[in-house]
Amino acid sequence: MHKHWIKLAAILGVLVVAGILTARYYVTTTKAAKLSASETEASQTTSLADECSQCHEMKPEVLTWQVSAHDKFSCTTCHVNKKAADYVGKHQNQSFSKPIKSIDTIPNAVCLKCHSANRVTSPSGDLKIPHEKHLNAGVSCVKCHYGVVHAKVAERDLSTIVDPNNFDAWNPDVAKKVSTKEYIQPSMWTCIDCHKQANVTRKCGACHTTIPTLPSHDKPTWKAEHGKTARGGELEQCVKCHATAGQSAFLAASTGDKTTDFARAQGFCTKCHLQRPEMHQKSMIPIHPDLVSKRGIQNCLTCHNVKQPQLDEKVPKVFCNQCHWFNPDGTPAPKN
Repeated sequence: MHKHWIKLAAILGVLVVAGILTARYYVTTTKAAKLSASETEASQTTSLADECSQCHEMKPEVLTWQVSAHDKFSCTTCHVNKKAADYVGKHQNQSFSKPIKSIDTIPNAVCLKCHSANRVTSPSGDLKIPHEKHLNAGVSCVKCHYGVVHAKVAERDLSTIVDPNNFDAWNPDVAKKVSTKEYIQPSMWTCIDCHKQANVTRKCGACHTTIPTLPSHDKPTWKAEHGKTARGGELEQCVKCHATAGQSAFLAASTGDKTTDFARAQGFCTKCHLQRPEMHQKSMIPIHPDLVSKRGIQNCLTCHNVKQPQLDEKVPKVFCNQCHWFNPDGTPAPKN
């Protein structure tokens, strides 16, 4: 009987030891598998980035991706169905255009793998952005968030920061320098331009919680009067909303008029000022003297030059001295 208990205890001991060893093996194997999967994923992300960076002309895109909030995701996570191998031929025979641009829009389904469509508020807290409503209207995510990873480097003039033809000049510091907030986040003009095209509301209160409305902007005569309002002491208010982030608010060198300097420096203003306004009618020749006397010559000079404009000036081609001869700098009038 005593030997029987000894034998039974020995068997139980073996089973306990075997169980412990099995459990340890399972835990170790599971940890190793998880570690292996994690390392594999990281390796894939790194290898895909390495694959893209093998072509020096891709350095702007690779480096801006590396300093972005999406640096943990591989290139093909967003650029689906893309392989670096597909572009080897173009690289070898240099049959690509500079700067390199992707012609394929990132599908909304890619963004929605990580981001919720239920977001309404924005990081600033002042904005109301109903993402689901935009998605239901067929607006693509990258319509607004186009620069979130690559800071729109293909569309910008970067000549003041880096030689655009020298890809070897790119490094992480350059990438950080070009990846500034105004090129990563959508601006107010991104929203306004899209709302204009879609013919939907552009009232301040539709998007802003702290700016319910601006009565002056709702007047039917606002387009014709806003310049006078700015010159009447309201220019500082205009600058708060209408100045483009990251760019100089005023033209340099100055035209001599602060309101004109602002209007000519801002793309928001020049988009309209370069178009013929309704008040100009079919021909301005017979009516412009009366308009000048009523509104003042300075109002006209917001858009028009006295002298022939330079090629880089964002003003209409029509200028005063085509017909008149104003003498702004002492130059004598040409002899007939």
